[in-house]
Amino acid sequence: MNRKEHEREKLLAETFHGEWLEGPAATFAQQAARLARQRRRQRRAFLTFAMAAGAAAALLVSLRHPLARTETTTSTPHSTPAYEIISDEELLAQLHDRPLLVMRGENGAKEFVLLDR
Repeated sequence: MNRKEHEREKLLAETFHGEWLEGPAATFAQQAARLARQRRRQRRAFLTFAMAAGAAAALLVSLRHPLARTETTTSTPHSTPAYEIISDEELLAQLHDRPLLVMRGENGAKEFVLLDR
């Protein structure tokens, strides 16, 4: 604080000192302070209520929609797979000179069709 500001504050304090202790200025200052305290309490109460409501909403959402649990599928030794990978020799041995048609499906995958003789 510089010297000029200090002198101005000292002058104001000396000039209005008596009025700030009692009288209309004191009443105004007390009402302003009371209003400021009331607004501060209301703001704190609103923020507390908002935080509690947010926490309750988060709790309800978490209880209503639990996290998706990933279930691991384990293959049992007795289950049969949908397909079996065989070698070229095994395929030729099973065909026994029967004609085989290889087509491309709509999705681009190869389809094998065993034709009658």
